[in-house]
Amino acid sequence: MKKLTLKAEEALLGAMLHRPEALPSMRWIPAGSFSRPDYAALWQTLHSIDFSKVARNDVPAAITAAVAEIEEPGIRQTLTPSRLSNLANASVCPNPSTAPLYGGMVLEAAIHRAVEHAGETLRDTARQAEVDQALKALEQADKTGRRLAQLDAAWKTTPETVRNLLDTTPEQEITSVPRTERARTDLQAEGETVASLLYEPRQLREVTGWLQEKDFSHPQLAAVYQAMRTLDERHAPIDPLTVAWEAQRHPGPNPSDQVLAELEQAGMGGIAAYTAELVLNTAVLDRMDAAGHDIRNYGRHPALAPSALVEHAGQALEPVQADHQRIQHAVREPELASDKESAPPAPSPTPDFPAHQHEMEM
Repeated sequence: MKKLTLKAEEALLGAMLHRPEALPSMRWIPAGSFSRPDYAALWQTLHSIDFSKVARNDVPAAITAAVAEIEEPGIRQTLTPSRLSNLANASVCPNPSTAPLYGGMVLEAAIHRAVEHAGETLRDTARQAEVDQALKALEQADKTGRRLAQLDAAWKTTPETVRNLLDTTPEQEITSVPRTERARTDLQAEGETVASLLYEPRQLREVTGWLQEKDFSHPQLAAVYQAMRTLDERHAPIDPLTVAWEAQRHPGPNPSDQVLAELEQAGMGGIAAYTAELVLNTAVLDRMDAAGHDIRNYGRHPALAPSALVEHAGQALEPVQADHQRIQHAVREPELASDKESAPPAPSPTPDFPAHQHEMEM
């Protein structure tokens, strides 16, 4: 796609060198849409010239003089008269009257690059943030959402005829290649949370409003938590046997006897809300990484036209945006929040949960 992008940019510039009088109708293409700084500078320079006051024969000289005023010497040296003349060749610009379509192609490529960059930035944020800074890290997800909205608005400034030609529906459903593995897990916190809840089920009311099964990376621990939530909603007794019985009614893996026994042995009351926050924060950062991964991959997919690209990227971001409200509500009870600086001691022995197969990494 990079090679085609350069060809589209050169064709657009060549068309404007052929027909500079068309420049005012092309202002919907920002200079930042170009992938090369010299092409962006040339686009800005062309728009700085009032060609209505330049005779046709004087156009090359006017452009050369304007290029000489560019501050960056490296760019000035790149945009030589011979280079400009080459851009105007028919081999570079097949049809100057097709400039609006070339411009739409340039803007589409720029939107792809911007979406890819937004995904990479989101993923970097998720991987670099500390667990207790998950809420702060979510600000980057908000920025990503605003960026996608800006890109969508930029595309809608494109002439309708151009959008109709380029905004095609992909022939096949586009999905992102899954990650090969999770970026963040905390099996100790997950085990301590579930063990504490099983030991002292009354703590469930402190966490069920914001902690969900999907926050657990270990499928059997997720199953135990889901079963306890269901039993608690029914005001039913909660113990290893009732949990195992309820778990079999839900889809997915059932907790093994070994896992239930280890949870029962390791239980400690009064810590579930604290460790549950660690579970949630870790899961939130991991979902941010997954969203960034998907958004980046969508940005690299040439089959996605701009509207579909922004829509796919927005859908990938939705789970993270939903996390924002949950993590704000993850407030511990006052008696559990007396010492927020240091974690309570881990229960002993710590349950040794069997490893489960992770997703495949790219």
